Parts: sequence; C-alpha cells; structure tokens
Amino acid sequence: MTQAPKRSYVDEICELVGWRPGHFRPELDWATVERELGTPLPGDYKELLTRFPSGGFRDVITVSNPCQSAEDCASVKDENAQLLEIFGDEDLGYLRDVPYRLFPEPGGLYPWGDNGAGGTFWWITGPADPDEWQVAYNNRDAWHGVHPGPMTRVIRDLLVSTGEDNLLGWDMAGKPVSFAGYWGDRYVSHPG
Repeated sequence: MTQAPKRSYVDEICELVGWRPGHFRPELDWATVERELGTPLPGDYKELLTRFPSGGFRDVITVSNPCQSAEDCASVKDENAQLLEIFGDEDLGYLRDVPYRLFPEPGGLYPWGDNGAGGTFWWITGPADPDEWQVAYNNRDAWHGVHPGPMTRVIRDLLVSTGEDNLLGWDMAGKPVSFAGYWGDRYVSHPG
C-alpha cells in the first residue's frame, strides 16, 4: 500500500486561498537572494515565495517577496535593515526585558512579515538549520511569545483561525480567507 505524499503548509495555503500553480514566476533565484540578504532562508519560505508574489493573506499578514525581482530584493534588504536598526535602538526599548537580540548575532531576530498595523513577524535564527527557526511576533508595544514554526504554519494557522486562537490574538471571525498580491503593475486577489 502506498501512502499519499505529505502535503506541505504551502500546499494547504494555496488550497485555502484558491491560488493555482503558475500564477506567478519569480525573476531571481534563491542563491542570489540569500547572498544579497546575507543569510540562508528556510525552505518553506522559499517554497511559498516561489509560488506567491508579495502580498497579504487574510488582510492580516503581509510578506514581501525578495525573489520577485532585483528591485524587490533590494527593497526587502533595505526594509529589513531599517527594522533591525529601529529595533536595535536602545532608546526605543523594543528589546528591553526580552530574551531577544538581533541578526546577525547568533540566534538574532530576522524579519519576514508584518501585520499592516505596526506588528512584525520575526524568525529566531538560533539553530544553524533555517528550517528549524522558530517565529516571534511583536505588535507596537508587546511581544507575544514564540511559535514553533515554520512561518508557513503561522500563515496557515491564521487562515484557518475562526476566533482569537492565533499568534496575533485577533478575532478572525468574519475576516475573509484570501490572498491579495502584487508584482510589477499587476494586482491579483484570490478569495479562498
């Protein structure tokens, strides 16, 4: 008896939002992106952004795609550097009384998405294998614990949440399960 292949979180995300293969094709390869960003990246992140352009899931989590184009890669690199600088500013106190430090320090936080309302999703880059990185989330004034990851599980969990049982702690009832993406001069929206 043969077993069906295990579906990835990316497969589940595609199904939930009605995204079909071939809707998007990135311009850059991941080796180039990782070199530009200065870090290896988790496999699920690369799988997700090989299929999806920059965009938002359920109007609550936005991910910018660095492999979309050279311009997008430069933009992600600049935005991440700015976030790391802001969060590293001791006068602002974002890391006061929390056990985090910032990339490129070993185990440092590295941003991968936001909630569009002042919150940021981070990888905790502790293990050498990026596929083992956990996820941290902060909103404007607080850190909300650690999710075991991977980041695509965070997105999938937000897509299937029907209440406040999610990393954001937001009531998801009534929020449509969808994806709205953009690349170049194209905008696409896919309700699940």
